[in-house]
Amino acid sequence: MKIRRPTFRLAVLPLAGLLVAPAIAFAHDEHRAEHQELNAEHQEGHEDLNAEHEAGHDQLDAEHEAWHRRHPYASRREHRREHKHLKREHAEEHEQINQEHRDLHEDLNDQHREFHED
Repeated sequence: MKIRRPTFRLAVLPLAGLLVAPAIAFAHDEHRAEHQELNAEHQEGHEDLNAEHEAGHDQLDAEHEAWHRRHPYASRREHRREHKHLKREHAEEHEQINQEHRDLHEDLNDQHREFHED
């Protein structure tokens, strides 16, 4: 008995789909796992930066209180000068944390891009 080609093709197509579907599902699961890993790393990075930011504020507050203890009779001018100094320090710390934040996102984006290129 001879099998006609169109009938054979129609019979084989669903079987081919069964072979391809698991590979696609696996790739999708792998991609989802990669995203979950990157999201966890992203969350952890933000938590670290927030802790660093809070510690920086605590340090500036402690510096300010210590300055007041050392200079109980400081003039308004001296006090303003100290506040300007603390404000500059605060801005520098924020810039540093913002740069670390940008670096974190850049690193995560690079990891994601590399995943798709492989």
